Amino acid sequence: MKKFVFDLQDILDIRKFEQQQAEIELGKALGVENEIQQKLNALAVRQASIQKTMKGSTDFNDIASANQFYSYVRTSSEELMNQMAQAKLITEQKRKILKECMKKTDALESLKESEEQEFNQELKRKEAKQIDDIVTGRFNI
Repeated sequence: MKKFVFDLQDILDIRKFEQQQAEIELGKALGVENEIQQKLNALAVRQASIQKTMKGSTDFNDIASANQFYSYVRTSSEELMNQMAQAKLITEQKRKILKECMKKTDALESLKESEEQEFNQELKRKEAKQIDDIVTGRFNI
């Protein structure tokens, strides 16, 4: 009995590999986004704790250092927000690349499935013809 062989299997394997690489790259980009978001969250938590400790404080040095920290938080937040915007752009590019890879892979996989179905149908037709020939006593010479 013949076995199904997909002529474009090597190309399909390459496309699957490209898709896996695109998934890895997207994961890295999302990791960078998460890292930036964690830094922003940490700054917000530190700012909230400073605000809490400064509430009701009358010491001028504490107030001055808190104001310096607030200006540091503003500049750091702006810088991190710019980095986040750039990271989001990169992530969107990686998503588009992954989407294209998935389209190419899906197209080849659907082609493989349709060819495999045709192969199996042809195989069933041949078996049915052989069974019919055996039953009716005809032999092809």
